[in-house]
Amino acid sequence: MNTLLPLTFIAMAAMFACTSPAKVFDDEVEELISTSQSVSGLITEERIAHLPEPVRQYFRASGFLGQPISTATEVLWAESKIKLGPDQDWRELETRQYNFTASGSRLAYMNARMAWVIPFEGRDRYHNGQGHMLGTLARTIKVFDNHSREVTLGGAVILLAEALLEPSIALQEYMSWEAVDSLTARGTFRDGDIEVTGTFFFNEEGEYIRFESNDRPFEVSSGKYEMVPFSINLKDYVESDGIRIAGHVNATWHLEKGDFTYWDGRITGLRRGVTT
Repeated sequence: MNTLLPLTFIAMAAMFACTSPAKVFDDEVEELISTSQSVSGLITEERIAHLPEPVRQYFRASGFLGQPISTATEVLWAESKIKLGPDQDWRELETRQYNFTASGSRLAYMNARMAWVIPFEGRDRYHNGQGHMLGTLARTIKVFDNHSREVTLGGAVILLAEALLEPSIALQEYMSWEAVDSLTARGTFRDGDIEVTGTFFFNEEGEYIRFESNDRPFEVSSGKYEMVPFSINLKDYVESDGIRIAGHVNATWHLEKGDFTYWDGRITGLRRGVTT
């Protein structure tokens, strides 16, 4: 019996297991929590005075005034699902996510099942002006490991869209704002040579209900990207620890052949000021 192939397979599996997205995610969360620059103080009228009126109204209506500025925040996803292509079925996901205020960073981990059995794991990171997407199948096969500028721009756009989910981010120097009208504002995120802009829409109750951007690249085929209009819709606001946040979020690409909603999830709350 030839033992070389089994031993080689075991060695390769062990090598890939060391780069499991779950382990990478956990290690990065721990590192960023321990090294993130602390931000202190409360969110006050004085701190939001420079923001456009609809953004200020969001802070008031959502109960963030008087709350501490959060150094690190965990987004608590109750459920989520994803479509990997316009013609594919929805796949249930386990999603874990942390956003970091001072550095303007975001980490997300997703775990799904392919063919209802094979685990697919992905880790999405934006940190220090660099995006990275890592994905494995069956915890051994690396499916993607993408550090491209397009992934970086995509990560920056998502961080921008979530600047009001954890609005400590909206107050940082890397964010700038301009008024559009009484229910609309435009925000820009800058990080080194990365700059992305999006439009934030609000309703009369002060709820943040929609985000639109033309700055997120869409992968039309392997390694080929095009700029495609992108939006996020937010609704079903819920209260958690005195704060009102959107309980239902979905994300859509507006393709020439029709809209492609690829993400849908429900949030139960935020764990703000994470230290461990």
